[in-house]
Amino acid sequence: MSEGETQSSPKICRQCSGVVPEGTSICPRCGQKWYMDRVEQQGVDLWQKIIEKRAAAGLAEAAPAQGQKQHRCPNCMADLKTPAAICPHCGKSTAMAKLVPSGQDAESSGEGPAGIPDVPPAVRGLASIKGASQRVTELRGRRRLKTLDLIILIAIAVIVAGIGFLLARQYGIIPSTLTFFKPVEQHQPPAVAPTKPTISNIAISDITYGSAVIAWTTDLPAWGRVLYGDSESYGNMAVAELQLNAQKVVLKELAPSTAYHFVVIATDGKGQELSRGNDMVFDTAAKGDTSPPAVIKFKLIPTDGSAIVSWTTDEPSNSQVLYGPDGSCANSTLVDSRMITEHSVRIIGLEANTAYYYRIKSIDTDGNGAAMDPPGLFTTLVSVPTGPRIGDRAPDFTLPVFKTLDTLSLRDYRGQKVLLTFWAIYCPECDRELSLLQAIQNKNIPGVKIIAIFIESKLADIDRAVIQYKTERGDLSVPVVVDMYKTTAHLYNVEKAPCTVFIDGDMIIRDIEYGSFNVGQVERILNDL
Repeated sequence: MSEGETQSSPKICRQCSGVVPEGTSICPRCGQKWYMDRVEQQGVDLWQKIIEKRAAAGLAEAAPAQGQKQHRCPNCMADLKTPAAICPHCGKSTAMAKLVPSGQDAESSGEGPAGIPDVPPAVRGLASIKGASQRVTELRGRRRLKTLDLIILIAIAVIVAGIGFLLARQYGIIPSTLTFFKPVEQHQPPAVAPTKPTISNIAISDITYGSAVIAWTTDLPAWGRVLYGDSESYGNMAVAELQLNAQKVVLKELAPSTAYHFVVIATDGKGQELSRGNDMVFDTAAKGDTSPPAVIKFKLIPTDGSAIVSWTTDEPSNSQVLYGPDGSCANSTLVDSRMITEHSVRIIGLEANTAYYYRIKSIDTDGNGAAMDPPGLFTTLVSVPTGPRIGDRAPDFTLPVFKTLDTLSLRDYRGQKVLLTFWAIYCPECDRELSLLQAIQNKNIPGVKIIAIFIESKLADIDRAVIQYKTERGDLSVPVVVDMYKTTAHLYNVEKAPCTVFIDGDMIIRDIEYGSFNVGQVERILNDL
């Protein structure tokens, strides 16, 4: 190569150090894909430049003398000055391979990379090997066969070991401590039978002509029920609602002078029977008093949406009214369980201008009931309009209670007499009015409720007035509500304060008074409502 000419460095296969032609990525000798990272490429380029500079400076290695032969290791292609059984460079045996001559013999064979100047001797020696590509292919085939044989041997060993393990388990050589070979149903934990509580200490008490109390205990907490009836087929049941060790139920609506069979049953939370006691018998008491209460006097006051039924009995008894649009009287009020002689029941939720049948019902302590046959009949009044005048239905309202988070609604006092007073801080007569309201509140008149509404008053002024009242006159228990923007006052058409509105139990305005008056006047008006 003449001076000034350049030649690119040949690509060297990193697997066999053979020359890889330009434009290809597969080594023609070993079949490996050409690859060299940047660091390795820089090292090869640097090595090539050093060889070129040494050659230009005349420092290249001298060619071997005429007739002198050099040999090369067929494994690592290192130069061997003399034939050797073990390569001093790679440590591999050279006995099974013919030593490849290097130098002029390789060049004269014409099989090396002739015409490529400055190629390292190792490269030229490798290029002179005949059948290198075929040999590499054969070696790879042998490796694949060896790998496949190894896999087959491992698989056979695993199968044989598994069969041996199962046989050893079958004949008891290996203890059965593992469960993953068992059937799926054997993996399930055994079902635990529910513990059955033992019933004891069954006791019968408080036996009357119409009721009895059954009590018992269990060694474990359990629910329970009692089956009872006038025969061993029972037919009735009383249930204990809680899971306890000690249970008690009340048998009601029993017949007097009757033998009753019963049995106690302990159950779980789903009502399933866990244990059962023995059949037992008790007798109810005979009736002492067989006469019903006698109704002495009777009164009924209808309104447009309700009616007040009052009556008197000759002996203490409870109170209830049955009513309806026909003689069956399918509806009823709640039972007033107080044993009294003066009875008063309000029927609510009625339609205006409608006829209703009714029956009073009073039962004494012996279970004797007052009879009313045929049923009575009454007609509700024509509907009353809502308004601020006397005779109108009082407008409903909801206002906040002073210095609390509660509210007060007029509809909550339906059925009671209401004394409604509109009060203001700037009113000189209102201070005396507040004392009057508290005096009536202290009398605790039955069925009377008092409401004081502060209108157009700041909260701070109301607070000072209440504190001053408590300081001078004592406690203030009258409910105090605030109507700061006079919303409720406009509903009642309040012209000035103080203004007192008297409302009966049907929420009908019966009287309106302005200014202050005494306690006696208020009581007379309330009695006339």
